[in-house]
Amino acid sequence: MSNAPSPLPPLASLRAFEALARSGSVKLASESLNLTPSAITHQIRTLEAHFGIQLVQRNGRNIELTENGAIYASAVLSAFNELFRASDLLEDRKRGPIVRVSVTPTFAMLAALPHLERFRIDNPGLDLRLEAKNTLADFERDNIDAAVQFGEPPFGSLTYHRLLRSRAAPCADLKLLDRFAPIQHPEDLTKLPLIKVATAPELWPRWFEEYEPQVATKEPDLVGDSLLTAIQMARSSMGVVLAPFPLIAPLVSSGALTVMAQWGSKSMALRDFYFTHRGVDGSSEKIKAVHKWLKVVAKALETDSRKLGV
Repeated sequence: MSNAPSPLPPLASLRAFEALARSGSVKLASESLNLTPSAITHQIRTLEAHFGIQLVQRNGRNIELTENGAIYASAVLSAFNELFRASDLLEDRKRGPIVRVSVTPTFAMLAALPHLERFRIDNPGLDLRLEAKNTLADFERDNIDAAVQFGEPPFGSLTYHRLLRSRAAPCADLKLLDRFAPIQHPEDLTKLPLIKVATAPELWPRWFEEYEPQVATKEPDLVGDSLLTAIQMARSSMGVVLAPFPLIAPLVSSGALTVMAQWGSKSMALRDFYFTHRGVDGSSEKIKAVHKWLKVVAKALETDSRKLGV
C-alpha cells in the first residue's frame, strides 16, 4: 500500500474556490481575480471533479457552500491567509512594512482618501493599503491588519477605539430644495422625496418622532442599498437623505449638498465609526501610525461639522 499523499488540486481551482468562499459571490470572485464568471465556475467544477465531492450548490441566483464545501473552505481560507501573510513579510523586507485596512466605501470616499497623502508624508516607510467594502470586516477570513467599522461594540475579541460620534441631519441638493421652497418647518420635508438607507430603515421614522410626531409614519419614497448610494441619490437631486455627521461634512462644505442644520438630531443615537484591530497588534508601530492618522482625520471632520452648525 502506498503512503504517498494525495495530489493537490490545481492551484487555479484552489484560488477560484478561495475567492468564491471569501466573497460569497461568483461575480465578486471573478472581479477579484480578473477572470470571467464562467472561468470561476469552470475552476470550481475542476475542484469538485478532483475530489468527487460537491462543494457548492445553487440557491436561486445565489451560490452557497455545501456542508463539505464549508469544511474545505475553512482550511483553504486559513491556508491562503498564511500565504498572504508570508508574502507580506517578503514585501516588508523589500519595500518596507505594509498595513492593510478595511473601510466602508463612504468612509473611504469622504474621510480616508482625501487625507491619504498626509499619511504618506508622515509615514514614508509605511505602505497603507485601503480595502473598501460594505460587508463587516472578518479578521479570520480577510487579509487585513485593521478596520474602520460602522456599528456598535463589542466587535468580538477585537480591540476598538471610537473615531466619530455620529448624528443625523437632513441633506439635499440645493436645486431640489429650491424647487419645493419654502421649507420652514420639519413637516415641510414630507413634500419632498425622502431617501431611506436599506441598512438603517428606521432613521426617518425616528427623526420624525423627534421633530414632527404626527407624521412619524411617513414612509420614505426611495431606497438606497447603502449609505454611499443614498448620498449619491441626494447629490443627484432625487431626494433628501438623513446623512451622518461629521462624516458627510466635506460634501456640505464643498457645496455638493445642503444641510438643514437646524433639524440636526443630537438625541437620535446612530451607529458610530470605530477603529478595530487584533488585541495582540496593539503595540504594533504600523497600527499605532494608522490610529494616529485616523484621529487627525476624525478631528478635521468634527471641525468642519461644527462650522456647519451640526
